[in-house]
Amino acid sequence: MESLKFAVNAKINLSLAVMGKRPDGYHDLDTVMQTVNISDGIFIKKSPVFKFECNKFGGEENIACKAARRFFEAARTAPAAEIKIEKSIPSSAGLGGGSADAAGVLVGLNALFNTGLSSAELCKIAVTLGADVPFLIDGGTQRAKGIGEILTPLPHIPKCTFLTVLAGEKPSTGEMFARLDSLNYPKPDIEKTARAISSGSYAELTQALGNSFSVLWNGEKITEKLYKYGADAVALSGSGPARFAVFADSEKADKAKALLEKDGVTVYLCHPAKKSVVFK
Repeated sequence: MESLKFAVNAKINLSLAVMGKRPDGYHDLDTVMQTVNISDGIFIKKSPVFKFECNKFGGEENIACKAARRFFEAARTAPAAEIKIEKSIPSSAGLGGGSADAAGVLVGLNALFNTGLSSAELCKIAVTLGADVPFLIDGGTQRAKGIGEILTPLPHIPKCTFLTVLAGEKPSTGEMFARLDSLNYPKPDIEKTARAISSGSYAELTQALGNSFSVLWNGEKITEKLYKYGADAVALSGSGPARFAVFADSEKADKAKALLEKDGVTVYLCHPAKKSVVFK
């Protein structure tokens, strides 16, 4: 095998609690994540020289480029691949597009070069890149603790449709954490979310969503619209300001998307996905 072409799916945080700042400067998290079928495309082929291209955010600072470099370091071999990424996952939407690309590159290189690294070994590389990357090695529905490296698989969530609504610019993620550190607020109950998923109850799940970063954002207007259009639950996506709405009725989701787009709002419709990396 000389090349691979595959897709990498985005994620949403069904619930997210920031537990506190660690002595090393990172933050302990407790979150339930779900992959969704909004995807970027990745092409990797063996090459005598290393080359990385991306239609957005190219260069050595791209997290996926860093992932490739660290993979070859772990494999103890010189970088020898050409990597091209075609991005469709929107940025600053809490969907983990960059993290998905990084995880996809790790998985893709492992498969192409038949390195034989396990998911656990890939996760050790992934955690050095970002909190979402370990989860996105496998994806599906999982609970993540620590700095994203302590993963517990959960049952697949009930059939539903998500609308992710983009809602403006935000400061850096580091600044968002710093703002949160200065506040005293009730943290979301992630155990409640995990129990709801394990029960298989859609109604329980829609009552169990929460996000620590929601205390930093004022999104009542768009939230009210989403409920008016038939959403069963609305929650913040990642660190915001984007939000996602959950619909049991796909027709209501389609209509809500059309109405929001008529108002000039950028909306992405998607569904739960069982994997992060999808080989073609």
